[in-house]
Amino acid sequence: MIIGVNIERSAAEPFRSVGFKLSSAGYVVARRFRAVLAPLQLEPREFALLRAVAATEGQSQQATGERLQIPSSRMVAFVDALEARGLIERRHNPDDRRTRTLYLTADGRDLLGRAFAAASVFEADLCADLSDAEREQLLDLLERVGTRLGLSPGAHGAHAAMSEKLLADEPAPE
Repeated sequence: MIIGVNIERSAAEPFRSVGFKLSSAGYVVARRFRAVLAPLQLEPREFALLRAVAATEGQSQQATGERLQIPSSRMVAFVDALEARGLIERRHNPDDRRTRTLYLTADGRDLLGRAFAAASVFEADLCADLSDAEREQLLDLLERVGTRLGLSPGAHGAHAAMSEKLLADEPAPE
């Protein structure tokens, strides 16, 4: 018996796996969420960065990237792309001229508002069969699983894969 799993169960019995269910559901949710944001010409990772900047406007680009567990080389490219679209602006930090701080532009704020509205409709549909208490319980449980995997709250696993804990837990390439 491993973590409540009887390895000797018959092949006819369905195997219930948290990892498989999370992976399978995550794939479908990611595809559908990408489709929800597509009419806004916004990728999920861009939505996450806009949200993070809105929540901590004036924070340095480096600090924002660290909080989201985005490697600095990727962070520069993400910010460059959003800045080129007029959604984010970099400003010089008056206290430290070596760092740049991030702010949403008016267009960025408008797009983020529309993206939040679309995301809220998607979330309501996704959780339609759950009570408010069940949704909160699911979020708490998923956060605990994510923490066990080395994921910081608010960070996305696709970005956080560069963190030491996640890399250490991955199987070596063949």
